[in-house]
Amino acid sequence: MSLRITDTKLVIGKEVIEGGISIRDGRIDKICKTALLPKTDRTIDGRGLVAIPGLVDAHVHLRDMEFSYKENFSSGTLAAAAGGFTTVLDMPNTKPPTSSDERLVEKIAKARTAIHVNVGFYASLAESAIDLRRMENAGAIAFKLYMNELNSDAWHKDPRKLVSSLEECGALGIPVAIHAENGPAIARIQTKCHETGRNSMPDFLRAHAPKFELEAVHMIVDLARRAHSKVHVCHLSTHRGLREITAARGKGMEVTCEATPHHLLLDSADLDRKGGFALMVPPLRRRSDTRALWKAMLGGRIDIVASDHAPHTLEEKEAKDVWAVRPGLPGLETTLSLLLTRVHRGEMTLADLIRLLAQTPAEIFGLRGKGRLETGMDGDLVLIDPKTRFEIDSSKFYSKAHFSPFDGFKCVGRPVMTIVAGHVVHDRGEIVEKNQGRVVVRGVR
Repeated sequence: MSLRITDTKLVIGKEVIEGGISIRDGRIDKICKTALLPKTDRTIDGRGLVAIPGLVDAHVHLRDMEFSYKENFSSGTLAAAAGGFTTVLDMPNTKPPTSSDERLVEKIAKARTAIHVNVGFYASLAESAIDLRRMENAGAIAFKLYMNELNSDAWHKDPRKLVSSLEECGALGIPVAIHAENGPAIARIQTKCHETGRNSMPDFLRAHAPKFELEAVHMIVDLARRAHSKVHVCHLSTHRGLREITAARGKGMEVTCEATPHHLLLDSADLDRKGGFALMVPPLRRRSDTRALWKAMLGGRIDIVASDHAPHTLEEKEAKDVWAVRPGLPGLETTLSLLLTRVHRGEMTLADLIRLLAQTPAEIFGLRGKGRLETGMDGDLVLIDPKTRFEIDSSKFYSKAHFSPFDGFKCVGRPVMTIVAGHVVHDRGEIVEKNQGRVVVRGVR
């Protein structure tokens, strides 16, 4: 199967050029003037559209398994395709958790028959070096550590054990992604709130105070320095946490970090308006944090943007008790258009967007062939209409989660067509070719 896109604009590095692109046998065959493109089985007229690399979301929760009532591999990857993501990396806090090579193999086997875009899988960080090697051999793209876990008996509460585990990951050359919040401190406040019957939004915010992110970032950076390992801080939400990461980099440490669209574009005032639908962990912060993160993102101190797509049912988000509200929101179908709107406003460039949503996440997680429009790279790309205007409407999501704190947001720019290995999966709101995704492994094409 071969495909060419004619008379379009292509974002190559920091330049936008006019021409076309052809894909043959799943890889980019040629980028040139339209008249010089080879003949192909199918031609797409790209007039009025812009071609960018297929996006990579390094932080999604596809659920499935015993959480399939929230989302499954099919619905989650359809949402990805509709949002312009051709590769997503799935987190391990499923039910059952992806905490062994057997669980990872089981998950991969189920996904292979259901995914519509490419998927890589995280595994839970383990204490045992043998377990880490087995999960890496089974295909783990990275490991994930939840420092916000409230279980006081968790093995990683022992710094010596955590350093040993990080050392093994460093030897394997595989990154460790971190949910950086001080779990024991959170647990103490939550316990006291439960004992006294306090269950308001201010109580939740107090339990997830900004200082608990700073404390966790400080701790993991110190342990990673001792272990000579690579760590990636997920969904950074505070300027103080960012300063800690910046200082570590100044000392030569390999620390990367991500921000989410909700931490970049919303703030704690939105919790008053949207309630549980805007609740996640870490929670929304003050406007000053939002502004600091946006500035840092444009300045290159935040490496990537990830959606933290975390679907739940409406009942789970509408719970009256704040401790019963499930934290998280669906983001795969809103992330690109939210940032394209900022491009339209002149607040960022398309080159910025591609760096944050395609090129750098592919580099951090060792996704060969992804993230750039170049000859020989994988034929994953997105055609966007940079001028179309619309309002976000979560009732039309492909995700099972039909809610969003961004409902009603007026956007300019959206994905029109999503192409995976030369196959058109999503075309103007319709899913065309299904089951075109494959499981991706770090460093392997």
